[in-house]
Amino acid sequence: MLLDFQNNCKLTRFLNRMDFQLLSGKIYRLLLITLISLISSVNSHAQVPVFFEDFGTNSTGVCDAGSIASSYGTWTITDIGIQGNFANQWYVSSTEPGRPIGSCNRVGCMSSPSETNRTLHIGNAAGSELSNQAPVNCPLGDCGAIYDPGGVDSTESTRRRVESPVINCTGAADLYVSFSYILDNLIAASATLQYNSGSGWVPIGTGIPPSSVCNSDSLTWGVYTVALPPSAANNPTVQIGFEWSNDGYGVGEALYSIAIDSIAVYSATQLIADFTASDTVVCAGDTVNFYADTTTIAASYSWTFLGGTPGASSLQNPTNIVFANPGTYSVILVVSGPSGADTMTKANYILVNACTPPNPDFVASDSLICERECITFTDLSTGGATTWAWSFPGGVPATSTLPNPSVCYSAPGSYDVTLTAGNQYGTASFTKTAYIRADTCPLPEADFIAPVQMACSNTPFSFQGQIIAGGPFTSWSWSFPGAVPDTSSLQNPSGILYLADGLYDVQLIVTNQYGSDTIIKYSFIRIESVPTAFVGPDTAMYWGSSYQLNAGGGVSYSWSPALGLDSATSPNPIASPLETTVYVVTISDGFGCFTTRQVVVTILHDNDFFVPTAFSPNGDGRNDYLFLRGNNLYGIRFTIYDRWGEKVFETTNQSVGWDGTYKGKDLNPGVFTYVFTINFDDESSVSKTGSVTLIR
Repeated sequence: MLLDFQNNCKLTRFLNRMDFQLLSGKIYRLLLITLISLISSVNSHAQVPVFFEDFGTNSTGVCDAGSIASSYGTWTITDIGIQGNFANQWYVSSTEPGRPIGSCNRVGCMSSPSETNRTLHIGNAAGSELSNQAPVNCPLGDCGAIYDPGGVDSTESTRRRVESPVINCTGAADLYVSFSYILDNLIAASATLQYNSGSGWVPIGTGIPPSSVCNSDSLTWGVYTVALPPSAANNPTVQIGFEWSNDGYGVGEALYSIAIDSIAVYSATQLIADFTASDTVVCAGDTVNFYADTTTIAASYSWTFLGGTPGASSLQNPTNIVFANPGTYSVILVVSGPSGADTMTKANYILVNACTPPNPDFVASDSLICERECITFTDLSTGGATTWAWSFPGGVPATSTLPNPSVCYSAPGSYDVTLTAGNQYGTASFTKTAYIRADTCPLPEADFIAPVQMACSNTPFSFQGQIIAGGPFTSWSWSFPGAVPDTSSLQNPSGILYLADGLYDVQLIVTNQYGSDTIIKYSFIRIESVPTAFVGPDTAMYWGSSYQLNAGGGVSYSWSPALGLDSATSPNPIASPLETTVYVVTISDGFGCFTTRQVVVTILHDNDFFVPTAFSPNGDGRNDYLFLRGNNLYGIRFTIYDRWGEKVFETTNQSVGWDGTYKGKDLNPGVFTYVFTINFDDESSVSKTGSVTLIR
């Protein structure tokens, strides 16, 4: 049997080619049948070899001695016990061991010159003698299957193990070892399979059973398969070996030996078809390389390239597959091994483009614009443009390499636009003549005035918008920070009030169909404060008496009417009216802002009575108490209520007034209700209800 492997682990011809050797007229076709059946019985999946040794071939008549070389390294022979003078030795040669030479009593070396298939086997030492036979001179000591029992020497012994090179099982699991063999071992010799994980040699399996019977012409090759221990998985230092032991026992002229071939260490993994390509998007006429998945080692590969040339391949990694026509094409891979096959179809896997220069096209965001306006151009080219060269005569910028550039036109006119689009296959240009039209579009320009720019607070202002250029305007947008209202959309807004003194900006934004203009006048409006003016409360006095009026909060004062006053410009004039009078005082702050206040002076006559409308119990000695005032009052009851109807003051003594307290505590300013009953000297009476304001 000849099994060829390449790339250290990949079996390229496994069971596809069988060399049947004729041994003594026997055709070992049963070897193929047995090997397939036994390997398949281990696992139904395809096996992925990590090691294979068949020892190759050599020229007829050549034997090896000493170390045993292979494609994986050197096999070594280790003595593991005491060896006799003519102890058996491990050899690799084309001398087929286990082959009967007429009968077990006939011997010979390299007896079949046609044999070139090398095997690993046990042979005799050079110069050993067979009983009743002359010494046998074997090349390099290899006498093939001829076993020297030692004649009457029953102490002859052999203890030797042949060891494989180190096997790297990294990434592999579920490992098995399998080999073909011939073993004639009916008496005292034995052969065992050994395993070394890197920690020492141990036997595995149940022992290698005999495969043939002496003096028979039916010697056949067997196959032995056993699982490696779990320690072999992902182990880079695995070894296998074969141990031969023989203790002689005075065996006569008999043929006892073992031959081993086609040693495989494999992972019982599932055979899966998969692949990749050097490129899946190509141009018409380009070549593509394909790579089968390296995690699965198949015995054969069958590729189909729809649309490709060639259309099929049996290589593991076919290269230079040509796809001449544009389109999408499927690729099929079938991988086969001893236990079956798997198929992978990748539909529409290869996209083939025509690979021509792009077809340029574009559009502008607006083709009718105003001068000074900017627009954006968008590339609409087909055919896979990768470069862009724009030309914008009259534009800024005049050129661009962006796919979607922005361009401004500062002067009126009509302008061409050209786009040259390119890819790896060439360039093409497209021009739109007079595509962009820029017109003169007057921008708005505005101004505004205010008839009055300085006033007192609470003075309404008005503004007038003016068109300088670009009218008519489509919108007016005013902003009056600090005013009420603070915005307006009228051309001429009015009624704008500023509530606090200070300087105020005014902003106006005007818009036409071409744009807008903004004008801001800083500190445009000046507001002066209105004086915080005050006067004393209304009062009453008897005819012919006097009363001092009180005003404040300003710089200058003007009372009206002046009749009955000792001064019309004093803040505290003496009033001596002959009748009830309403005095109005104008209080100015000296900056042109003023306000007015008033006080009522009521003149009392006999039998007149009244209650002031307000009083101010602030301790200044004026109006600190609220009295019921009048003449000729015989008896009174004067009562004050708060707004919730609770009585806060009551007296029957006209000389006792209310000081604005309740239960010794000052009441808050507010409006209170009074009720009084008066008895006169003429025994008449009157009752009245009114309100009075408490001022603090």
